[in-house]
Amino acid sequence: MLVTLGLTAAACTTTSPNRVSGQPPVLGQRSGTPAVVGQPAPIGTGQLDAVSCAGADRCWAVGTPGPGTASTITSSPTSSSTPSSSPPPSPATVIDATFNGGQTWVAQPLHLASAPALTAISCPSARLCMAVGLSGSASAGIALTTHDAGSSWRVVAIPAGATVISGAECPRAIDCTVIATDGTTFWSAHSNDFGRTWQRGGNLPAGLQDAGSLTCVAGGPCLATGVTATTTGHGQGAIVISADGGDTWTAANVPAKTGLLQTVVCATVTSCVAAGTTSSTISAIVPAKGEVLTSQDGGQTWRPTGAPPSIDDVYGIACPSPRICAMVGTKWVGHPAIGTGGVAQSRDGGTSFTAATTEYTPLPLTALACPGVRACIGVGGDTLARITLTGTKSANTSTTPTTPRGGVHRPGLNGRD
Repeated sequence: MLVTLGLTAAACTTTSPNRVSGQPPVLGQRSGTPAVVGQPAPIGTGQLDAVSCAGADRCWAVGTPGPGTASTITSSPTSSSTPSSSPPPSPATVIDATFNGGQTWVAQPLHLASAPALTAISCPSARLCMAVGLSGSASAGIALTTHDAGSSWRVVAIPAGATVISGAECPRAIDCTVIATDGTTFWSAHSNDFGRTWQRGGNLPAGLQDAGSLTCVAGGPCLATGVTATTTGHGQGAIVISADGGDTWTAANVPAKTGLLQTVVCATVTSCVAAGTTSSTISAIVPAKGEVLTSQDGGQTWRPTGAPPSIDDVYGIACPSPRICAMVGTKWVGHPAIGTGGVAQSRDGGTSFTAATTEYTPLPLTALACPGVRACIGVGGDTLARITLTGTKSANTSTTPTTPRGGVHRPGLNGRD
């Protein structure tokens, strides 16, 4: 099982999106009026893997610390009796926050002994968030919560035996579900006290690898994506579903030869969309096209849309209304192919997508959160992007999404981690 976290592409450090006239364009930066505007994450941020929003203004992104950062994530300066001409390493940053809809972002310190690798986050309110992943020692899973919008974070209990926690969904503080693994089996766990205690749920179907991208629909099912091995180094996308809050899980009916699925979301209790890549390669980076499946029975059965999704490998998808969906992923450029960030939008519930123009998306975007039908936040590498959804005047303009407000990139797929 692959449990390494974060895209290796994150080793490439991005620079300011501002470009002086006459300079060559930055890879991923295009002309025209962009619907997507990216910016570098705060110093010390490495690979961002997940994002969650509590309303249009407040969002949090989590991931792994950047290269060249201090091993600890305390904000206190280090001292040395020996003068050095080299500046001290920047504090490691694994949580970034915005309180103005993504216009500016700030790092939120954790004051832990070592930096964890965070794979998922869910924020049920403007002050409450839960982030999960792998501890800084890489010996066990970790869960962090905040009750004050991230001014302070504290470590809480984890499900017994969890070596990694790969997905989290908290529609309310008294209703949190996670996907955990002991390195052999994936299972779900539930907390009704925001991480103080956990009750183990059911095991996910045997043979499922790299489970994550958890989504739970109010009054409907919980779904998670994964992969089942086919041959050495290759696999097929899989979706598992629970109709009882995680007590039992069954495999959904996914078409044979489906590529690796990275994300799933449901706009209603019956209408769902899943996406990923046409590649079946787990053990290496293979540039491929995006792949989209839809379900009209709450995720039990799936079929391909038949229409290309306008961008290449897809990592995150969100549907803030039954008609409006957005996706983020990769746009492969050049020969040999280099992955840049891609964004596309659907106005027909995920049946077809149209690519959006982007400004400064030098690395693939791996997670997405849409707190309403007019704007979303995408993250990937050390980039944070504001996404404007177009043509939504005739759509349902409710700012309360019918789908979870968090996005997560599932680690270990297609050899990217």
